[in-house]
Amino acid sequence: MPPYQYSSVSESLLPDNGKLKQQIAEATGNDFNCCYQCGKCTAGCPAGNFMDNPPTRIMRLVQAGYIEEALKSDALWYCVGCQTCTARCPQNMDIAGTMDALRSLALESGIVSDDKAKKLVTAFHVSFLNNVKKHGRLQELSLVNSYKLRTRSFLQDAGAGMTMIKEGKINILHSLSGRDDVKGKEQISAIFKASRTGKHLNVRKRKPKSASMITDGPVAITPGSTIGYYPGCSLTGTAKEYDISVRKMCELLGIKLREIPDWNCCGATSAHATNHKLSVLLPARNQALADDAGMEFILTPCAACHNRQVTARKAILEDEELRHEVKEATGIEPTGRAEFIGVTQLLESLGEEAIRSRVTRPLSALRLACYYGCLLVRPLDDMRFDDPENPQKMESVVRALGANTVEWEFKIECCGAGHTLAQQGMVEDLTHSIAKNAANNGAEAFVVACPLCHANLDMRQESMRKRYGDLDPMPVYYISELVAIACGADPIEVAVGKHFVPALELLSKPSAP
Repeated sequence: MPPYQYSSVSESLLPDNGKLKQQIAEATGNDFNCCYQCGKCTAGCPAGNFMDNPPTRIMRLVQAGYIEEALKSDALWYCVGCQTCTARCPQNMDIAGTMDALRSLALESGIVSDDKAKKLVTAFHVSFLNNVKKHGRLQELSLVNSYKLRTRSFLQDAGAGMTMIKEGKINILHSLSGRDDVKGKEQISAIFKASRTGKHLNVRKRKPKSASMITDGPVAITPGSTIGYYPGCSLTGTAKEYDISVRKMCELLGIKLREIPDWNCCGATSAHATNHKLSVLLPARNQALADDAGMEFILTPCAACHNRQVTARKAILEDEELRHEVKEATGIEPTGRAEFIGVTQLLESLGEEAIRSRVTRPLSALRLACYYGCLLVRPLDDMRFDDPENPQKMESVVRALGANTVEWEFKIECCGAGHTLAQQGMVEDLTHSIAKNAANNGAEAFVVACPLCHANLDMRQESMRKRYGDLDPMPVYYISELVAIACGADPIEVAVGKHFVPALELLSKPSAP
């Protein structure tokens, strides 16, 4: 890990004439004069040790008008978009949004860092968005091939790729045939065109305010209900076991799922990292399709997809011009009636007693660390799901299954998110800290509700443990797998055997008396 360093502001870079600063202020809603450099954003930044200019320094550069210096910072390419800085800012500044706005401006202007991180991260984002533009949904094999051609990293994850093909997580024929492509490709093309032209989205001005811990109550879903389903791209590919277990869990709990017709990729994480308007328009099409289909609730298992859909819905409800723009691209004007929910929200709506009454195989032998990651609970103003610093709702569900949960400090620390290809070393550092803390507090396995978290903790675990040499293998379970198993499903049936870290043996331990 490189040492923490401040870079000196180049004497040749003078403050701009205010236009770029104003552009960033309009894109984020920030009044940068409100930042008083408390350093809280940098203190909580998981990638801060990798940055030349950590978040506090970036905010000061923008505040002082040294935009070109900020644009040249390699910090923009290490930022994982975890929202920790924004969630903890005492002045309600959108610091993560500032990083996104600077990154987008850097790409547009060509004023960018020469750091290798920029080249790798940009290669990933370009490969990702080109893939979505072509197919409407992310074809993961095509994405990886494009990334490897751009970076010449041909041997990276070759073994993992072969394992995924063997386990049916990557289907070569589907990738080549285009059978999983979105039918409304002309709408996707219109969205990409609109993201580069026309007016920028309206962003509400942000003002300092007291942090609020008010969360929404459980949604109204009962056994026998039919709800919408947005699997997202990962669950149709590399996170196939998540999709399998979610469907089986819902079957056992008496919930019927109805997929959004012709759904598309929400753009996470590459869209919001490079083009704010695109990051809203892509999920807005899903919102329009769900509204048009008369759906009330849509189960969205992926935390990143859920976060983007919730954010887009909020923008749709607040911005009439955005609703009209979505209608121009799709032919459907979204109403925002349909509400996207996560797996833990669904389970919360059913209630602990209802879940406990369906348990036929208590998981009392397991000691588990519930790992939320970053996007399930942040930012609170949008997600309104659980305490963003010490969430407990996943623990409540896991205990209803008979399992034991541990108290630990890293349950909301970011695992590296979508940087798993472009910043593998950083992901290993972050996941080692997470796993070490969980193990030190008595956990023998993780519970997650996000395919990105699962990939980083599971697929990257072998190389992480080999590098550090101080941890035993720790299985990583999706919460839907544990619910389904506790309610009577065979672990093989819900694809637990498809994980990289062997996870079946721990489930065979005899239950505690």
